[in-house]
Amino acid sequence: MPRKITAVVFDKGSKITVQDFDLCPCGPEDVVVKSIYSMVSSGTELRTLAETTAPQIPGYSVIGEIVEVGEKVKGYRPGDLISTRNCPRLVPGINSPCGGHATFHVIPATGEDRPVLLPPGAKPLDYVVSELGAITIRGVEGADPQPGESCIVVGQGMIGALSAAWFHSRGCKVIVTDVEQRRLDRAMKWGAYASVLSGPDAKERLLAYVNRGADIVVEGSGSSPGFLLALQLIRPTPQGFPGSTPHYRGETIGRMRLSWPRLVLQASYQKEVPVHPHGFFPGEGLTVITPSDRSWEDRALSVESIRQGKIKSADFIDRVISYKEAPAAYAALRDDKNANFSVVFDWSK
Repeated sequence: MPRKITAVVFDKGSKITVQDFDLCPCGPEDVVVKSIYSMVSSGTELRTLAETTAPQIPGYSVIGEIVEVGEKVKGYRPGDLISTRNCPRLVPGINSPCGGHATFHVIPATGEDRPVLLPPGAKPLDYVVSELGAITIRGVEGADPQPGESCIVVGQGMIGALSAAWFHSRGCKVIVTDVEQRRLDRAMKWGAYASVLSGPDAKERLLAYVNRGADIVVEGSGSSPGFLLALQLIRPTPQGFPGSTPHYRGETIGRMRLSWPRLVLQASYQKEVPVHPHGFFPGEGLTVITPSDRSWEDRALSVESIRQGKIKSADFIDRVISYKEAPAAYAALRDDKNANFSVVFDWSK
């Protein structure tokens, strides 16, 4: 088994390199995974790059092959293709909780971080979005969308794009908005109902596609303007419809809660966004969902949904490049993130 690995490294000063390290030992309940593909989560990783003060190996979305199993491991075998969220045993000299962008990993075979087996005969590249998909599918599960409901997704970076595709797969009428036309064109290719380019009348244009607001609004931009726009796109609850007769019906509020609209906050925010405690959305009720991370079940559901063809990884991949090109790839994502949507590193050669 290999005892040396090659990895992408973030260092202080936003320096990006590719370096060699020793692989930590495989414990009795661990497996050793050889990377085939890893996908960049550009929002999280670019933020990590900007904040890094010590060497880190980034990345948390890997498709690989198990090449060694610990003596107490049950259920996993050498040759298995797996998806891993990649919280590996630490590489000596690197205090990184991720470490996905590397040739090999030592990963626990127990607990929530254990690998998800891919179906027999799986093509690795078909599942490369599964870990990012698991993050977004958690928000979808929380919103419990029903076929025919309307959904507006603000922001079409990777997280927003995957969120929109999942809601579409559940039978929702999905409208997307973003500052970049290229991202909107991508959403229309996989089946979004409509797209709206950010601009002075974007709110009015979005609302024209729904009944005074959407049943579900997803905020995926991570920006203050995006968050404030999302609040204005939520449909009113019945007593909030202006001009109704009477304007306020006064039903018992408990009868209304199951029909409240949902706001899914899929993005992370660097700054606080002040809103008034009352009146920041129409009506008396709103369910706010703030998914965080993902469980093993979310990851397995993402894999199975991809197997069933509910979403396709190819719809979310811009480039597949050698890991050796990582420094230039991150610079492109950082310097022009609107023109550079996603990157997959190929570790197979």
